[in-house]
Amino acid sequence: MLFQENIPLAPLTTLKLGGPAKKYCVIKTIEDLLSALRYATETSIKTYVLGGGSNTIFMDSGYDGFVLHMLIPGIRCLDSTDSYAIYRVGAGVVWDDFVRFTVEQGLAGIEALSGIPGSVGASPIQNIGAYGQEVKDTILSVETVSTNGEREEINNKDCNFSYRNSIFKSGIKSKSIVTYVNFKLSKVDPPCFRYPEVAKFKHELEAKFYVKEDDENTSEKKEDQILEKRIQIFQEYRNLILSLRRKKSMVLDESDYNTRSVGSFFINPILNDKEIQKFLNRLKELSIQPPQIFPEGQGFSKISAAWLIEHSGLQKGSKFPGGVGISENHCLALVNIDGSTKALLEMATQIREQVFQKFSIHLEKEPVLCS
Repeated sequence: MLFQENIPLAPLTTLKLGGPAKKYCVIKTIEDLLSALRYATETSIKTYVLGGGSNTIFMDSGYDGFVLHMLIPGIRCLDSTDSYAIYRVGAGVVWDDFVRFTVEQGLAGIEALSGIPGSVGASPIQNIGAYGQEVKDTILSVETVSTNGEREEINNKDCNFSYRNSIFKSGIKSKSIVTYVNFKLSKVDPPCFRYPEVAKFKHELEAKFYVKEDDENTSEKKEDQILEKRIQIFQEYRNLILSLRRKKSMVLDESDYNTRSVGSFFINPILNDKEIQKFLNRLKELSIQPPQIFPEGQGFSKISAAWLIEHSGLQKGSKFPGGVGISENHCLALVNIDGSTKALLEMATQIREQVFQKFSIHLEKEPVLCS
């Protein structure tokens, strides 16, 4: 395999920031990965595994180590019944390409995750989620290779999935490298309408499931009609999600700097009951109406990081020194207009400090800072 030197990293990320990698290689097979890991061990060089670059921030000076660019391909059906299908998907498959593939077959489970940038291999690491779905609800298992070359398949339960977290992000498998993800998707469930922004379209879209009774229809013909309608409804649902994301500049567009981000820069805070009460008391002092509070397991609740930012005095479209700013369409997206990583991180620090000063709540960044 080819090891390259001083490869620019900015073009490989959605932020378009960062200097060069000291060493770089493309990983398309397990054998490529094992070879790269042996090289890293022999040379004692530090490594970083890069997927779609949608959740990674590289420093302006670049990465003084070995970047392994995971591009393992493949979408293969392992099993299929009348009610579900199981697919083994390579870590390098573009996430939205896989979502589109499932939607075109009328499969339910990840349709609400349309338009999310990045690769399939990154999806279980931070348990990606949007519009009422989380990827953990469709993952059967995750195949990995450890830094010492050991292969392992970890079932869903042992992945310790939680809100934007997993064993691969902050647990004992944080140094394991995801190579394949196995998904179980439904052939019978309807699209996901749990999220309020989507729920208002439920009746309009569900009406299109209806297949008119016709005595002349054979059972086989009727099943074909139902599948055709199902695929149409899932495609329209996907278009709806993509439309909602585009309005927030959350679908990549080379011509729009508002999409030059890592998506949501901060995680929605999860607070215990005592912290929630303290927050509500603070809002009373400030004469601010509280935001919607979402239950998040027994004794915990989730609040919107976007709401905290906006009510701390910051606005969409705000510009900061150094060519960076807040997206004009979504205040959780910190964007690179024509700036630097240094300027972006300074802006993030200022936002966190401003939110904490007003609400005594710490915002946690979602992307990985690679240094």
